[in-house]
Amino acid sequence: MQLLLLPFLLLLAPAIRSNGLPRAVLTLEPPWFNMLQEDNVTLICKGFQTPGQDFIEWFHNGSVLSIHQDSYFIPHVNMEHSGEYQCRTRQTALSNSVKLQVSSDWLLLQAERLEFMEGDTMILRCHSWRSKPLYKIVYYHNNTSLKFDPQVFNYIVSPVNHTHSGSYYCQGNLGYNSHVSETLVITVQGSSFKIWYFVPFYLVMGILFAVDTGLYFTLQREVNGPKKNTRRPLTRWH
Repeated sequence: MQLLLLPFLLLLAPAIRSNGLPRAVLTLEPPWFNMLQEDNVTLICKGFQTPGQDFIEWFHNGSVLSIHQDSYFIPHVNMEHSGEYQCRTRQTALSNSVKLQVSSDWLLLQAERLEFMEGDTMILRCHSWRSKPLYKIVYYHNNTSLKFDPQVFNYIVSPVNHTHSGSYYCQGNLGYNSHVSETLVITVQGSSFKIWYFVPFYLVMGILFAVDTGLYFTLQREVNGPKKNTRRPLTRWH
């Protein structure tokens, strides 16, 4: 029976860290990975914690920060805040990596990430420095202007598919001056990618399951089969 459990344990292996602890989860609020100088952002570390043991470690580009709360508020970000962030608690392993990109410009096209899977919701935001009022906003995909609801302000696609891959930027007026954001290249992975990505893994799991099952029944037959008389006959001496 232990042999039969092996494939299932292997299926669970990717979700278990080498030290046996679950991973902490790091998120951004607001959710945009890219922002302009002087924006505000809060990094939130989520993970199982024992009451009274709320010690949290924060890392920026691999260096430990002197922050121990479950949220890290950064007011008026600057270029030095760019980079990779991670966190962990006493009861969790190191979290996922969140990359923060801070730039200096008048206009920025913001996104939660640059890679999506088919079926996801994609939200793009045309953002101005110091959130100054924007007028005549236009979103572009592969240099073609897009229709969007100006009352919603953001450009939202749900669900996305492979046709939504490509380059995006936005244009808008700050006062009487028109500005154009830098381009973001967004990729949408198809469902076939997800399937083929896991095919080798499940193929190996299937082979292991078949081998373990065969060994199990072979052992069962040997244990429950008829007993053979292994005693050697007596030799008569003349």
